[in-house]
Amino acid sequence: MHTTLISQLAALVALLPLTAAALAARLGRNLLLWLLLAAAIAGPVALVVSQISAGWQPGLSANLWASIAATLLAFGALCLVRPGAYRLGALLLPYLALSAILAIAFSSAPNAEGPVVLTGTWFSLHVALAVASYATLTLAAIAGTAVLLQERALKRRAHLGWTGQTLPPLAEAEGMQIRLLTWSAGLMAAALATGAANEVIETGHVLALTHKILLAFLAFGLIVALLLLHHRTGLRGRHAARWLLVGYLLLLLAYPGVKFVKDVLMG
Repeated sequence: MHTTLISQLAALVALLPLTAAALAARLGRNLLLWLLLAAAIAGPVALVVSQISAGWQPGLSANLWASIAATLLAFGALCLVRPGAYRLGALLLPYLALSAILAIAFSSAPNAEGPVVLTGTWFSLHVALAVASYATLTLAAIAGTAVLLQERALKRRAHLGWTGQTLPPLAEAEGMQIRLLTWSAGLMAAALATGAANEVIETGHVLALTHKILLAFLAFGLIVALLLLHHRTGLRGRHAARWLLVGYLLLLLAYPGVKFVKDVLMG
């Protein structure tokens, strides 16, 4: 337990330099960004690898760390392909740092789902897709939040303040929001399909409508509806961002939310 706590604290500390630089608008697409980003990714990823070396850990703390590591990896990939994506770090990194603090705080919570689940091919694929879809939707929600803040700043003619200097421009944030939302929908569809396949293989039954599954399907349906409205009616801006955040809230309740209820409130 003591070693685990030290590893978690080290992973949190690895996040802080990049978080501070992003909040202070000191980042650019330069060597400093890649060095700080590499350090921020290395801590959580090393922790998750050590945690899952014997199988998937279903507890709340382990799942929070898995989502943090996956989101950082997705953020790094986005920074490689989108020059202005690093500007999302001013919103993303404080959120991930807070998630890391919560993961440490709940590391001693009982695991309501029992011992470590041994990994199989379908289960491993399902977990990888589920975590990837959660990470991608997290980035989409951050881009949507940037859209809301940039629109508010433009209306107040405060585009030269912290929002304008730190976050990506409105058009760029909107473009990333839709692109990330599209990737999220594809990954969520694959995650739900592999989850159903694994359930049939393991139990012979189709997915039971638990709170987690129901919330995940609601989030997926809302995301697909939002993408269809965008392509057919041109829905965008703050209206699309608000619906995106509702979808993310549903997935947040389905993924760490249900585990919080089981492990912390009921445990």
